[in-house]
Amino acid sequence: MNQVQRWRWFRAVCLGLMLVGAGQAHGQAVDALLEMLVRKGIITDREVKELKEQVDADLARAMNRANKNKVAGWIDEMRWSGDVRLRAEFFDNEDQSNQADRWRFRYRLRLGVEAKFVEWATVGLRLASGGTDDPVSTNETLDDMFQRDVIGIDLAYARIQPPKADWITVTGGKMINPMWQPSFNSPLVYDGDVTPEGLAEQFVWRFGPDQRHALFLNAGQFVASEIIRSADGDGFAFDVQGGGEFKVGRDPKAPWLRTRLAAGFFWTHNIDTNSLTTRSPNLGNMVRVFGTTTNFLADFEVVSVRGDVAWELQRQPFFGTPAIVTVSGEYVKNLADAYESLRGAVTNVSPDQTEGWTVQVAFGEAKKKGQWQVAYQYKYLEADAVLDSWTDSDWGTGGTDREGHVVKAAYNFQDWWQVGLTAFITEKISNRPDSGHNISAPRRGEDLLRLQLDTLFRF
Repeated sequence: MNQVQRWRWFRAVCLGLMLVGAGQAHGQAVDALLEMLVRKGIITDREVKELKEQVDADLARAMNRANKNKVAGWIDEMRWSGDVRLRAEFFDNEDQSNQADRWRFRYRLRLGVEAKFVEWATVGLRLASGGTDDPVSTNETLDDMFQRDVIGIDLAYARIQPPKADWITVTGGKMINPMWQPSFNSPLVYDGDVTPEGLAEQFVWRFGPDQRHALFLNAGQFVASEIIRSADGDGFAFDVQGGGEFKVGRDPKAPWLRTRLAAGFFWTHNIDTNSLTTRSPNLGNMVRVFGTTTNFLADFEVVSVRGDVAWELQRQPFFGTPAIVTVSGEYVKNLADAYESLRGAVTNVSPDQTEGWTVQVAFGEAKKKGQWQVAYQYKYLEADAVLDSWTDSDWGTGGTDREGHVVKAAYNFQDWWQVGLTAFITEKISNRPDSGHNISAPRRGEDLLRLQLDTLFRF
């Protein structure tokens, strides 16, 4: 037996012992065998070290293959994920409205699975708390005398990346939002819980050293409502954006500077002829009332410019967290004539509320044990700048027509356990009476302090 054959034989024996053994026993058996071989002069200490490294690698690969959940011969693997978030929330109206200050306690539960058939075909499913009638929140409030809560379908999609064309991704169904936006504490266009329904296409072209730079194009064709009596009455939303990501530094996986920029156009079709304003608790947009039906004033035509820059100040962590400063920003403008031409058309209502912008500065990251992040955001979002049904439900009382500050801090006690505190300090922009409160008369400058204490467990 030559040296190569002997080496392969010993490696196979050690791997076999580790696979058939259990717990601490298999490790002790391998160590005893190797110690005996060293004493007999068959192998050296150096060969023992190399052998252990190779056996550990072989064992890790074998265990990874064994842990894949097989449910059908044509499924390559299944990946499970989920989280539970507990929240204590306080509303302080600062005695400027007829709404009482209050506490609210909530939870969020999500459980998802992604099944991969081959490298280019994936199906995903996720269930979430919060019921089925709220597109901007999966939270469930603790109330109703311990009644059982409702679980809804949060994701149900199929994703295809054509073979030999991994720069194209096509997704259909109820999906993770395909449109990129910076990680704002309070986004302008899409709440983080929004899962659009319809069809989406994503294109990515990579270039430069190590393929570190990328240009992307995202497009979505979303179904907002279906009207049985006429196909012309169906409500749709369309979104398209293009942009790029650029990295500077020797290591493309850990660059010292990364920037992303995107410009997009979002528009709707026939949502002004559908009674969709009651499908979300958010408020703010100008509406029309027809008897018992409340419709949006008109369709939306929103242009957006958004981006972020992440700068690594030093390689070493700063008190346990990555020393990274991230600056993010966005500007949106609703170009629809009906919303821009409100000047004087409606008595006692602030006209032309069609712009929004925000800027955020964050330090650190909260992804692994011991890491933390602090962030500050200023946000200005006029009443008709975006569709209120899908924007952030935590901003003020939910929806548009507010400006103010967001301060957030988060800390990871474990990779799977995070605690965070967020403060929303906002006030109304316009004098409209239908922008997130229940008073019957127009009112401007209504202040609100909203505090959220979260503890999140991932599994």
